[in-house]
Amino acid sequence: RAENTDNLNRLLGIVNALNDLSESIAVVLPLHPRTKLKLENLRVSLSKKISVIDPVGYLQMIWLLDNCKLVVTDSGGLQKEAFFFAKPCITLRNETEWRELVDYNYNILVGADKDSILDAYSSHSFANDFKRNLYGKGEASRLIVQKLIEDDK
Repeated sequence: RAENTDNLNRLLGIVNALNDLSESIAVVLPLHPRTKLKLENLRVSLSKKISVIDPVGYLQMIWLLDNCKLVVTDSGGLQKEAFFFAKPCITLRNETEWRELVDYNYNILVGADKDSILDAYSSHSFANDFKRNLYGKGEASRLIVQKLIEDDK
């Protein structure tokens, strides 16, 4: 997100938090070329313990989600995907499109402050029951057709 890459303080907060996290957990970072260039131009270094990879496609991201323990992101869509994969999510933004994920404690908004990110990782108690039905049961099209048929009679 531009709000995180174009603001030096936000970018440094995120990088420093990821560097610290990589001291105790495996961190995999699909790094966007724009962000990579920004880091290089600013001479900001990511820890060698971070597995920096090229951006991934949807199927590779699904694999990463399925095989991780926690998601740290500034992506809107990835927050929701994390829920579907029953993964807690730390969101590096000040707001989200998915308020219900925050309201039910599957996701926490931390902005880009290093200490807030690290505190969320070490101290936040995420919900661990991902069975809550937040988005329906996958029956929307059937219900719509049923309603159209009923209204047509």
